[in-house]
Amino acid sequence: MNSDSETATAPPETAGFDVREFARTAHGNHRATLDLRPLAEEPLDAESLRLVRALRDMERATLHRVRDLLVTATHKDARVTAFLTTWMFERFWIADALDAVLDASPATGDLPPSAGPARWAPAERRERRGPVARSLVAGITGTQIVAEHMTTGLVDEWITQAAYRRLAGASPAMASIINPVVEIKHRHSRFLAEEAERRLRRSARARRLTRRALRRTAWPLGSVDRSEHERTFFERQVFGDRRGRAEAHRIRARVAALPGIRPRVASIVESRLLP
Repeated sequence: MNSDSETATAPPETAGFDVREFARTAHGNHRATLDLRPLAEEPLDAESLRLVRALRDMERATLHRVRDLLVTATHKDARVTAFLTTWMFERFWIADALDAVLDASPATGDLPPSAGPARWAPAERRERRGPVARSLVAGITGTQIVAEHMTTGLVDEWITQAAYRRLAGASPAMASIINPVVEIKHRHSRFLAEEAERRLRRSARARRLTRRALRRTAWPLGSVDRSEHERTFFERQVFGDRRGRAEAHRIRARVAALPGIRPRVASIVESRLLP
């Protein structure tokens, strides 16, 4: 039996991440614990506030991401779908916390509009498929697409966590709000890392599909639907200076360390993060 067949018929994974405990300890509404008063006394600068909005929009887009995942074979994996249910719940409330920051910041109304013409890149055409087209393609791909979803989700977590760390450095008030969010997201990345590494090790076909996806993906996930100017802002704000380039380099190293993901693919991921 080949490795792909073994992957399709493998028994449930006994990985260290406890999905039931994850669901039991899910983090909901954060507003009762947010100290927003300092944001009125020492307002965020415009760039930090715009980054808050960008991250809020990314967290809000989770439902659309899950929709795209569940029209594929990923919906047949009970462990993954159980994780996604709680993951979606936690991201909803992270977006709500960021909304509270925007509401408490006097300069929010002065931000430039986020809407505008999208960036066009030939490599990103695949991401513009609707759910019907995704379902048809995924039907051909089969269960190996789960490795692709787990790996791209993991890389996306690394990218957004870099953005949150940048935001936490804007002020002590923001650090007190963002640091708990980063801890929540670390738990998300632990699950995704376990699943990605296990699935990539077991299937050469999963590794091929995942390498192709990593080469073509617009980062962070969902960026293909965002305006050109918002994508450029995110790249410059998070990865545009010396500290940001160091973050991008660390992400490249982590991608290259994944089973079967070649250094050239990791370099492509890094290059697409930089402005």
